[in-house]
Amino acid sequence: MQKEPSAIEVLFTKYTRGEVTTEETLRLFKLIGSGKHDVEISERLANELDHTDPADQYETNWETSLIRIKAQAFEPIRSISKRKHINLWTRILTAGAAILFLVFGINYFTSRETGHTYEHLTQNDIAPGKVGATLTLANGKTINLANIARGESIKENGIVISKTSEGQLLYQSDPNRNEAQDLHTLSTALGQTYTLTLPDQTKVWLNAASSLTYHSTLKEKGVRRVQLKGEAYFEVAKDKTRPFLVESGTQTVEVLGTHFNINAYNDEKTYRTTLLEGSVKITDHAREKILTPGYQATTLPGEIKLSKVDTEFAIAWKSNNFTFDRLDIREIMRIIARWYDVDVIYKEEIPSGKFWGSVSRFDHISQVLIPLEATGNVHFKIEGRKVYVYR
Repeated sequence: MQKEPSAIEVLFTKYTRGEVTTEETLRLFKLIGSGKHDVEISERLANELDHTDPADQYETNWETSLIRIKAQAFEPIRSISKRKHINLWTRILTAGAAILFLVFGINYFTSRETGHTYEHLTQNDIAPGKVGATLTLANGKTINLANIARGESIKENGIVISKTSEGQLLYQSDPNRNEAQDLHTLSTALGQTYTLTLPDQTKVWLNAASSLTYHSTLKEKGVRRVQLKGEAYFEVAKDKTRPFLVESGTQTVEVLGTHFNINAYNDEKTYRTTLLEGSVKITDHAREKILTPGYQATTLPGEIKLSKVDTEFAIAWKSNNFTFDRLDIREIMRIIARWYDVDVIYKEEIPSGKFWGSVSRFDHISQVLIPLEATGNVHFKIEGRKVYVYR
């Protein structure tokens, strides 16, 4: 005997076909918001994603709606289906138009009820960060890389440093050259990001308010050593004879050749190392852990914790996206402050809670704040380069 279709299945199918009535639409949204049908809804959204081409651009209304679904319909995530939800939402957060059919409807429904507008954010908007960095040479000379033309080269103590046609920094040195003690530092200010290729062909993406210090030849007693403050993504060139060491505070990450991300900002409570490919060893004082692909190491005072993660969340910034995976508002605002070069001021104690969502880093700040405010849990005001946060 054939199983009768559920109410969710019937309403969901009619909605995607454009055959649903207003009353049926309201009923569908109420069923979603009840939290009792998470698994079934997830399966149907996943099926739609499999049969829908992703969009190239994000839309404000889509982002606003997506946050509302996260906040209202899919919390709390049930432990029995936690892994399925994480995989699904990673795809949803990057799929663009894949669930427009549903989220635009929810946006229309909720905005019609609240009549809420966001002119208080858009009229005082702030532009996003951009590519830029400062290179400090061993003699103390500083070079604003924005003033260096593409294709132009700098010669420094036998090292050739050039700016590629893509606007990235490239180091070239004689492989037979002896070890040198010349220390260089590449640093990004608030609202800047930059990419460089080291002499061993290791590629580094540097996030905002970060710095990387290294020997100009990357040769130092049989190792390749760099010091990182802030956040960077590494694609380390393979060299079994010379390990690659990334030092951040008391933490050292040792690799031979791999892809990984390190978040080591001084204003965060923990350092997080996320591995995408290969294997790395993390050392902090007497503690030591081996990290494998798909895992993240969180370095805390006194311990190193390993956890399985969706690596796309950790490296979303490299693809110029903000992707928030159950982050509290203060952590999110620290991320926003670094990229938009703003001061964040809390006017009230903000209730605890986690936020989900994904927005392009190319957007103005209003497009990041609107989805957060759309949850109804937080409110913002922009004055100059200050962002005030209210309940």
